[in-house]
Amino acid sequence: MPTHEKPMSLKVLALWLPLLGLAACSGSGGTDGNDVTVEGDVPIAYVMRSSSVRLDPTNGTPFAPGGDLMLRERSSPSAREINLTRRFTQGQGDVSDPEVSYDGRKIVFSMRCPRSNTSTIDGQPACTGRWNLWEYDMTTGGLTGGRFRRITASTDHDDVDPYYLPAGRGFVFASNRQAKSSQDQALDRRYFALDEYERERVLNLHTIDADGGNLQQITFNQSHDRNPVVRPNGDIMYARWEHMADRNRFAIFRSKPDGTDTFVLYGAHSPGNSFLHPRDMDPRGRYAGFLASSLMPLQRTDEGGALMFIDAANYSEQNTPANTTVPTQGGQVQGTAPAQALNMDRGLSLHGRITTPYPLWDGTDRVLLAYRPCEVTRAGRTVSCSTLTNEEIARLSDRSRTMEAVQSDELQDNVPPNYAIYMFNPANQTWRIVAAPPPGFMYTDPIALQARPEPQAADPTTIDPALAERGMALIEVRSIYNTDGLGRMAEMMLVSDDLPPGCARGIAMTANTDPTSPATQVADLRRLKDPADPAYHCTPVRFVRATRAIAPPSASMGLRQAIGETEFEQQQILGYAPIEPDGSFKLEIPADVPLALAVVDAQGRAFQTHANWIQVRPGERRTCNGCHSPRRGASLNSGAIVDHQPQALRQAMVAAHQSGQTMASTRTLLDPDALRLVADMLYTDVWADTSRGYTARPSILVRYTGNTDPADDLATPAPVNGVINYPEHIQPLWERARPAGACVSCHNDPTRLDLRGTLGGTGRMTSYEELLVGDPLLDGNGRPVTRIRDGVPMLERQPPRVQASSSAANTAGIARKSRLTEILWGHTLLAGTGPRTVYPDPPAGAPNHATMLNAAEKRLLAEWMDLGAQYYNDPFNGASGVRTVRILSQSAFDASVHPVLRAQCASCHQAGGNNTGATLGEALAVSFAGNRYVLTGDPEGDFNVTLTLINDTCNPANNLLLSRPSTAPHPAGGSGPAVLPVGGAGYTAIADWIRSGCTP
Repeated sequence: MPTHEKPMSLKVLALWLPLLGLAACSGSGGTDGNDVTVEGDVPIAYVMRSSSVRLDPTNGTPFAPGGDLMLRERSSPSAREINLTRRFTQGQGDVSDPEVSYDGRKIVFSMRCPRSNTSTIDGQPACTGRWNLWEYDMTTGGLTGGRFRRITASTDHDDVDPYYLPAGRGFVFASNRQAKSSQDQALDRRYFALDEYERERVLNLHTIDADGGNLQQITFNQSHDRNPVVRPNGDIMYARWEHMADRNRFAIFRSKPDGTDTFVLYGAHSPGNSFLHPRDMDPRGRYAGFLASSLMPLQRTDEGGALMFIDAANYSEQNTPANTTVPTQGGQVQGTAPAQALNMDRGLSLHGRITTPYPLWDGTDRVLLAYRPCEVTRAGRTVSCSTLTNEEIARLSDRSRTMEAVQSDELQDNVPPNYAIYMFNPANQTWRIVAAPPPGFMYTDPIALQARPEPQAADPTTIDPALAERGMALIEVRSIYNTDGLGRMAEMMLVSDDLPPGCARGIAMTANTDPTSPATQVADLRRLKDPADPAYHCTPVRFVRATRAIAPPSASMGLRQAIGETEFEQQQILGYAPIEPDGSFKLEIPADVPLALAVVDAQGRAFQTHANWIQVRPGERRTCNGCHSPRRGASLNSGAIVDHQPQALRQAMVAAHQSGQTMASTRTLLDPDALRLVADMLYTDVWADTSRGYTARPSILVRYTGNTDPADDLATPAPVNGVINYPEHIQPLWERARPAGACVSCHNDPTRLDLRGTLGGTGRMTSYEELLVGDPLLDGNGRPVTRIRDGVPMLERQPPRVQASSSAANTAGIARKSRLTEILWGHTLLAGTGPRTVYPDPPAGAPNHATMLNAAEKRLLAEWMDLGAQYYNDPFNGASGVRTVRILSQSAFDASVHPVLRAQCASCHQAGGNNTGATLGEALAVSFAGNRYVLTGDPEGDFNVTLTLINDTCNPANNLLLSRPSTAPHPAGGSGPAVLPVGGAGYTAIADWIRSGCTP
């Protein structure tokens, strides 16, 4: 490719494309037919934005002055271009996310401009200083003579990503209003929630009438829901940020227009990280049933990645086909040919990157999109990647280089985004330039201004009015043993210590008789239901535990220190419900709140950590076939419940005509109280007729206090309202006197294990740090071992005693994969040989650690671990050090602190997403599992996350923001000086800003 030092003109761009291998085309790109668009004849709209705007999946409302809504009378570089919004933005505003109405006559979009602008709309000031929804109506005035109206006018919230609902019912859009959740966020508090990086106010989906009334929040995720569109079947499809612990990616979700039936559509377990901008391909074309989506990493590519075509009609995931007639692999494929593959990961993408694809519905399968070529700087001059040598490409792609080596290299992958609008034809792999931006700007979000069929009305969800009145919903899982066969749960999660005597396995299996199912074996539910069958007694699963997210409050100073050394945010236990022998459960849960469900054993240890949030709407009744079950096909739970129940139960079942239901459905029909979550683990077997000689499963009752044997009660403070705080509830366990002595009487050696409650250098208890942070790993010469990860030297550590990660890194629940559990229960679970070697069993002559804690104490400890081993789970606890009063100036931060953080810290503190696997040939990103301070360059988000590291404004050196980077080395695996040495200019600027918040 030729070298160019300045942004290319349209003429140069057109000549440059063939050299890239993306040949230009001319003439008609369609086929015969009145509904086919000849290339160049369709008007389009798109947005012009400043190249300085920080586009990342995690940035939901980025802003930079200079953006506008543009219209081009034909999709041709020679067509006239009109700036539609300049009179409102006056060069100081920004525009995003245009969408066209189904008749092709209106454009809805989002616009933000400062209140200082003099522009007006209907005699009122046009600008509110926040993102508002606007509409441009071309019905009477044509393309250039349309009329504007402002749909929302908030001065406190941001509304983005609008899309037309069918039948004139208004709009669906993303907003940080949190219209309902902010009124009851958690712990009976009203506040606005930040995302799970503690950066931005969370964007949830809302709907609004065409005239701007009847605002309704319809999704309740803990991080952003973005890019909603309406599918041909009337469903809403969108990109959901699933960020629970170290699960950190965007998958494609769908729901009804009222938010019911919310579920993942594609991408939760597929290659790649962030699926954004999903849209349906033309239902009449070759790709009918497919989705077009961009696929990218979480950060550092300006929302650029690969163009992905997803076979959503036949696959739930890349490796999860709908039935046996579909190949095992094939859920997604790049739209570009292998020789022109685009990088969906970080680093160089030699053939460029795309964003915001828009499939045309004209029979051609073409896609409008924004494209940027691969360019780098060499000694400060912009050059095409086609000029790079193989050695230079390898050097720029090498993630093992130190950050210092990267920064000192004359070659830099740092060219600002210069997206231009292209028409891509997958049939012949041709690209045609449509519009190129002026220097310093980019063009994104193209849409074709043409009519398309209006979606059909989505099938309504039946709502239970009695449940809705109480703000509740009902969820039924027909069998947790109905899984997808990909080894993410079921028998593979069990170990020999889980199985009762005489049981070779926990879950009886049988041949799959469903000819359409790809699974060869399925759970034998007939045997699991039968009290006369030995398999009835082998399953160790006993309860489902429901937890609710405690969202990070906005402007929370000191929050990260209060949360602790864990990937999880704060949580609250709502209660327990029994799981029946066939694996079914049915319970009422609160509506419109983010919930997680964990399947646990008789001692309260979760088999897996549920690594995403679920939601149900008021009055909704949700039925799932299983946990991680195939998203298509029938439930395994067929056939009558066997006739080995007590006589009274059999008679009631016959009278109710409930033969063949799941056990949970039958039980709750006969005893509606069984639908309620309860505070304690309580199980009684009602199915085995002991009068006829059948053995019942053992009853279980584990309470904090009030157990059958008082010796099993807590002698230390019990949690209140399902909130567990380490200093209040776990530390007292180590200090309680026992016949063998308190734990701290032996474990008080800082070189081995120190469980004392003394405060360490982080301001947290020493015992907490001892359990959650492993000691440095030493080489044969006694020196710390380091490893370069994404250019940063990271200190390698021994495994911690409590492994606080989610199922994204290890499918087991936290308690079951933590060595602390194995020692204190005397069980060999899933900690692995590494932790067992580092932390061997207590030596001969030591007290039996498996008997040191009673039943209630073990339950409490398991709950604390499974929730994420947080230091505090209550951000409003006065002892946590969290303050939600903003006393530090953001404007001062922007002026004096943000430049220091961007220069000294941002290169390391990046968003670390997780990918499922690299089956498409792209390299996987290295996830920073331990990085919870993420800087993206967006001032508001960087300000919010920085506040979480400050809890003492009168003593700046005591805050994590300064104490860690002022130590040498930092990061711990480095060998150089401190990043922010005490007394340096950067350190002083941050210290002065922190001290400005000190009040007498």
